[in-house]
Amino acid sequence: MGRLYRYNMLRIMRNRADLFWTLLFPIIMATLFYITFGSSQIENMKPIPVAVVEGENRIFEAFLDSLDGETLSLKRLGEQEAKTALENGSVTGIFYSGKEPSLTVAGAQINESILEMLLNGYRQNQGLVETIGAKNPLGLIIASKQMSEQTDFIEAVNAGGSTQDSSLDSFFSLVAMTCLFGALMGVESALELRADQSALAVRRSVTPTRRIGLIVNEMLAVFTMQFANICILLLYLHFVLGIGMGRRWPLLLPVCALGTLCGVAAGFFLGGTRLKEGIKIGLVIAGTLLLCFLSGMMYSGMKAEVERFAPIVNRLNPAALIVDAFYSISVYENSYRYGRSLLLLTLITLLLTAGAYLRMRRERYDSV
Repeated sequence: MGRLYRYNMLRIMRNRADLFWTLLFPIIMATLFYITFGSSQIENMKPIPVAVVEGENRIFEAFLDSLDGETLSLKRLGEQEAKTALENGSVTGIFYSGKEPSLTVAGAQINESILEMLLNGYRQNQGLVETIGAKNPLGLIIASKQMSEQTDFIEAVNAGGSTQDSSLDSFFSLVAMTCLFGALMGVESALELRADQSALAVRRSVTPTRRIGLIVNEMLAVFTMQFANICILLLYLHFVLGIGMGRRWPLLLPVCALGTLCGVAAGFFLGGTRLKEGIKIGLVIAGTLLLCFLSGMMYSGMKAEVERFAPIVNRLNPAALIVDAFYSISVYENSYRYGRSLLLLTLITLLLTAGAYLRMRRERYDSV
């Protein structure tokens, strides 16, 4: 089996078309993305536009006023006006100044997370602020400023210390695209196991090696090659383009490994069908680009829009799961979202792998 694995690796490396799509094309795209908007990642964050629906909680409103101008850009609106502004994108969120302050947002990007952290920070200090307001109203302004100074830690930074913005969607989606492009190699390898579509597969079909051994060996060789391509892309993004992936970068590797395996399994699943080779390759490229578009590669706000109107699509889209896991590591540091993304990726990969095996395990031919 070791010799078969080595020969499979050599055969894959000789396929220049697949190597272009899985290695050179992502590097070219990353360079173009960086030239287009990569420099925007070093810009300072702008105040986040938010609406405030006034209520009975003057202390909370004073806290928000202390953040106006630097962290927030406040607009005092009525409830219906605030909802309209949120729907048309004029504001990122709505703060309700009730007895128990609340927040409404329409997305799940960096700014929405910052607003949520501000509200949580206020709630943690709510008792102290109310005591100060009751005993010394003048001291409330000082206390609010001190609380706002404690929010410096919420500025999203990458490993190089640069401010991150939504343009990272494109780079994260590019990595997801490269993972899923493992399906190209998967299709080619599956064809080498179908005796009705490959001369090599005809010879393999009469060998004493068990069918499951051939399938596993092919998948392992394709996975190894594609995962190596992913690692090269990550090194290029970090050391050449200077795009940081967060302080917990080792956690990227399980995401990339699962994403790569998912792409390879999808390729074997599609390669096991009786469609023509050209149609299979076209479906892989078109399908991967569509999934990456929905995850934000062409339009940075697309993933948030999908999350708003059809969140189930993001849960079933491997590219969106990879991007979400990357954000969980690099920006949010949210272990729950990271674990959820890995779990869903694992389930999708297992389903595709099982489907591919069932399609290919007992193929029989009247003549070849």
